[in-house]
Amino acid sequence: MQAMTIRIGVPALAALLAAGLAAGCDAGGKRGAADKAGGPSAPTVLRLADSDAVEQPDTPAIKYFAAQVAKLSRGAVRIRITFAAAGDKVPDVEPRTARLVREGKFDLGWIGARAWDELGVKSFQALQAPLLITDYTLLDKVATSRLTDEMLAGLKSQGVVGLALVPDLLRHPVGLKGPLVSLADFARARVRVQPSRASDALMTAFGAAPVEVSNSEIGAAIAHGRIDGEELSLGNAPGGSTVTANITFFGKTLTLFAARRSYERLTDEQRQILRTAAERTLRHVVANPPSESALARRFCVDGRIVLASKSELVQLVRASQPVYSQLERDPHTKALVASIRTMKTTTPHDPPFVVPKGCGRHDQVPSARGNPRPPGIVNGTYHLLFTVAAARAFGPPATDPANAHYPGVDTRILNDGKWQCCGGHGTYTIRGNTLTFVGGGGPVHSFTFTLDRNGTLRLKPVLPMDPGDQWVIAGVPWRRVGPPIKKLP
Repeated sequence: MQAMTIRIGVPALAALLAAGLAAGCDAGGKRGAADKAGGPSAPTVLRLADSDAVEQPDTPAIKYFAAQVAKLSRGAVRIRITFAAAGDKVPDVEPRTARLVREGKFDLGWIGARAWDELGVKSFQALQAPLLITDYTLLDKVATSRLTDEMLAGLKSQGVVGLALVPDLLRHPVGLKGPLVSLADFARARVRVQPSRASDALMTAFGAAPVEVSNSEIGAAIAHGRIDGEELSLGNAPGGSTVTANITFFGKTLTLFAARRSYERLTDEQRQILRTAAERTLRHVVANPPSESALARRFCVDGRIVLASKSELVQLVRASQPVYSQLERDPHTKALVASIRTMKTTTPHDPPFVVPKGCGRHDQVPSARGNPRPPGIVNGTYHLLFTVAAARAFGPPATDPANAHYPGVDTRILNDGKWQCCGGHGTYTIRGNTLTFVGGGGPVHSFTFTLDRNGTLRLKPVLPMDPGDQWVIAGVPWRRVGPPIKKLP
């Protein structure tokens, strides 16, 4: 039975506030088929549609592919990446991105393998067999096996050519109101998933309601309590949430593919360059596997990690069996699942996951001291000027190459307890000299503050807090340029 999905459809608070700084990250331009830029001797430019925004964990892999194409062709073939090619206003950006490529509006595409079943392709569903691929060693082994050729062959029906299946990060339950470790926790919980029939079926089997929310609405959905959890990795789980690290729904993989018409217009040499670059990208990713421990340490700055007990895991495995029955109605999927099970019995496991010290506690932001104060004392429209000098003074991650979009100016509005910036909004309170922001899809963030005579607002983070959040929210002074420019929602 196909699960019914609720469709509601932004990143964490810091990501919302950073949106202005991210301008220029999108490498896209006018959409269309492969073209010659500047005349017969100019390079062939292939436009690649990425369904995700530039700050996602898989971005380095697709950029590596683009670099390999340029290197192998000695600059004669170039990849122009458009991030968030289908926008962020609808939940089903991955299927929509595939359609954009299929329709010839882009030459190449990069989306999660999970999404293809939304378009009728079943050859990747074995990758989402519940709780089957639970560590990186097995995920990498499957991605480099002969099975991938069988899976990619399923794309022929979509008018595209599969080039590679690239492993990404393991996906875990992420609790927004409390941990998701048992069937009782999942019962009636609203869990955000990326559109996929297999994911819908798994959440339904656990007693949860699969919910689809667009990237532009996720912050509001979290802030207003419309979802209780998400299916995410330790690399992109929001601060303030709780990740159950030893429950792995599946290992995410990315598909790299080309529109058949664009692919066939290329020369034999150009097609070989694409395939070689795709193979190198796969090998590069497998040779540099992610570390759950490293991801956990970073997440634990303002998040919590828990582990399910053996009995809870047994109950979840038992509850997932109807999903296997559903998936294995397709003979090819059944055979692929059997092959992965065989691989699992002969593949060494990753080292046991250890929760970093202190990360199992549900540490709260220290309570603000002092009496409540009127929020209107900081009302205003503010400009924040992010410069190279300010980034150097702050240090990483402000100085990381991926974040170096300077100079940049953000406009932020504070008005009677409400804030708005960069497409996001939320509330704030003041107690004593502590200003606390709520909303935007991220954790609660508190700052001590001073207000200069000219209205400049200076914030100092109340720790612990993610360094990126510290930089984006409080890395530079808030210069007041006038009263609130509009009424906030």
